[in-house]
Amino acid sequence: MITLALAFTAGAWVLQQLPSLPALWPVGLLLIFLKGLCWYLPAHMRRVVLCLLAAVCGFAWAAWLAQARLADALSPEWGGRDIAVVGVVASLPEQRERGVSFAFDVEQVLTPAARVPNRISLNLYRHNAFGSRDSSTAGSTSPAGKQAAMPQIHAGERWQLTVRLKRPHGSVNPHGFDFERWALENDLQAFGYIRTRSEYRRLDDMVWRPAYVVERVREHLNARIAQVLPGRPAMPLLQALVTGDDSGITTADWDVFLRSGV
Repeated sequence: MITLALAFTAGAWVLQQLPSLPALWPVGLLLIFLKGLCWYLPAHMRRVVLCLLAAVCGFAWAAWLAQARLADALSPEWGGRDIAVVGVVASLPEQRERGVSFAFDVEQVLTPAARVPNRISLNLYRHNAFGSRDSSTAGSTSPAGKQAAMPQIHAGERWQLTVRLKRPHGSVNPHGFDFERWALENDLQAFGYIRTRSEYRRLDDMVWRPAYVVERVREHLNARIAQVLPGRPAMPLLQALVTGDDSGITTADWDVFLRSGV
């Protein structure tokens, strides 16, 4: 069993070394051939073919997952255009310098003919909320001429939003961070921001699914730490250690960690 598991893993590893994804039908034919061959071989040869069969299964499994994930991509013609979607905040909203960032599971695309990945990354920029570049009073009940508060977004909520998206794109520098690979590993096929100039609405306060409940608990823990240790230098570090949210750690702190090997 261990040998077959290692062969399966080796097959998946081989796929990772290829410059492009292969077609699946030749792999399927090879699987059928090897499976049929096992019936006509002696026992000692059958073990070798079974290991080869496990390796091909690992290769086919990895190729199928990769093709399925790449197929769930943003249509090029819809990049940079307004798209209305309904979905759930799928991760703890991380506070950034310019706003809030979070993963969003798309449940429904309201814009006709638009094709949007099932999982996207969104930003809610503070200067976009009611600022000069993307100002709006949509979704606000404030009197005319007054600015409404930036909408509060929490993990597990269902929202109707208008977003602008683009495909993940990054530079491939030697020994540098591969942004496109990171996006593929995290199943994020599009990145964008919320258009607060258009209508946005909270549809449900909580969607009761295990993954969303976990993210809401993480958010509550983060808020509790911030409440107990307001303004303390150790607060972002404790949030990172307890909930995995490292968005509050400053660049200066990261430099110290890198120099010290932490």
